[in-house]
Amino acid sequence: MADNPTSNDTSHTSPTSSPSSGGSPIEPGRLTNSVRMTIQTRVAQRLIHGRRSDPASGTPAIVGLYRYAAMTRQLWTAAGNDDPYADWWLLRVEQETDAVREQIQGLRQHIDRFLEGAPAMDIALAHSLEPAVVELSFGTPYAYQGAYLLADLDELVLAIMTARFVGLMNRETFERHLEESGRGVRRLFATIQGYRHLAVTRDDVRQATQKGQRAIELMGELPDEILSGELRAAHAPPLRGQAETSVPETAPEETKPDNKDAAAEKPDGSELD
Repeated sequence: MADNPTSNDTSHTSPTSSPSSGGSPIEPGRLTNSVRMTIQTRVAQRLIHGRRSDPASGTPAIVGLYRYAAMTRQLWTAAGNDDPYADWWLLRVEQETDAVREQIQGLRQHIDRFLEGAPAMDIALAHSLEPAVVELSFGTPYAYQGAYLLADLDELVLAIMTARFVGLMNRETFERHLEESGRGVRRLFATIQGYRHLAVTRDDVRQATQKGQRAIELMGELPDEILSGELRAAHAPPLRGQAETSVPETAPEETKPDNKDAAAEKPDGSELD
């Protein structure tokens, strides 16, 4: 039998009002989120921070995950403000993300065949004794998708290094696969660089305003289905004036790893080669 509620029982207090507010409704605050990503290789860690260009040596810049997150946030905001070029670039980002995911999966299957080449051996993947833990809080699904690819790349590099370490892969093959492994993610992160934020709208392009003409000069003619809004990326934000309550407001993009230099590439600190 259920107990009768007593006079000091607070389990039935209404969540929609507060005694201190005189019975006025309580409104929830902004939503935020946090994701922890564990990185075990320097190959993946370097793609978190990226690299500045060095004109003196001719070294090109490499866009890292943090910069990519900031650029996708700019695209996301512009696309929601009816910038058709931002929509076009988000579609490119989505297509490139799918292509890179397939590339990483295909290479991982290829490396797994190396590891299965010794049927009598049960080979566990190498792992870092001090992995780096990175706190991520991004403002768009595209930044998270980039992080997922980076995590997949990290696992792929571990598999490549394991195959080399246990003698199933020679140096030349190892170096080729190691270089190939990160190429797709670097290409994805650089995809947005051709976009120029001009605060242009679809009406600007249709009416050939100064902004619209400038956008066409810098970024090219838009496909008809992009200009009309008929074709948009699967994760594109709602256009200005449209509501989408399922998209949370999030904290700022850039966070720092707990352990910047901890992601060791050697399973036991020794040289693999």
